[in-house]
Amino acid sequence: MSDAVPPPLPPLPPPPPLPPAPEGYAPTPVIRWGVGDIFWGLMLYAVGGTAVAVALLVTGVIDADTVAQDGKLGDLPIWAIGVSLAGGWLGFVGWPIVATLRKGQRSLKLDFGLAIEWIDVAWGLLGGVVALAVAAMGGLVWKAVTGEDSPGNGEFLPDNPAVWQGIVLWVLIAVLTPIAEELFFRGLALRAIGRRWGLNVGIVASSLLFGTLHFDSAGGPVHGLFIVGVTAAYGAVFAVLVRRAGGRLGPSIVAHSVVNTAGVLSLFLT
Repeated sequence: MSDAVPPPLPPLPPPPPLPPAPEGYAPTPVIRWGVGDIFWGLMLYAVGGTAVAVALLVTGVIDADTVAQDGKLGDLPIWAIGVSLAGGWLGFVGWPIVATLRKGQRSLKLDFGLAIEWIDVAWGLLGGVVALAVAAMGGLVWKAVTGEDSPGNGEFLPDNPAVWQGIVLWVLIAVLTPIAEELFFRGLALRAIGRRWGLNVGIVASSLLFGTLHFDSAGGPVHGLFIVGVTAAYGAVFAVLVRRAGGRLGPSIVAHSVVNTAGVLSLFLT
């Protein structure tokens, strides 16, 4: 028998090169943000709001006796209103930024639809009118049942503000607040819930969450629940606008601004 070793097999030829990607092709991004980021955004919102409230109480800007007596903050100076709102924006804007940088496409436009086109202004104005009509119908029902004017959650706003105060309030409440809240509720929350349980569930759940965070117990729990219901109805209108725009937040930001502008104008009309 021969102990000769057979010659080694020839090496395999290299695999053929992959064909070039078609022009304009981009790989599907890996998106890791989701429902958990809603929780962290809310936690950051609560921490920021609580820190600001404590600071205003300690410095005497908010009267502790007034809060303890009727649960109302009383009239706040304009700068304190701005600081209070900014404390909440820490979660509504700050966490979506963290989410897109760490878990998304590094773009608030690509991840959460933060963009606006001219057509969004028209649809937003229409949506704002619809939202105000819904609120008006709710107020009529409340008036018919209770005999009282419908409750609101703007007791912290000044009565009879000066013109310059009204302009600053409009920028804070009707420009910056809609951008911040729409980025979180219709940008992050609607998409995160919709990806897991479906878009219709996302619309309902994000709208209820939006309404719940506007709960105001100063007038009692029934007043607070009415405000939650009306605000959730706003949220549903805003969410439908986003859905119609293919995920773009422009229409909902404009509609939200219309609603809040009406609230600021009411300070002068009343």
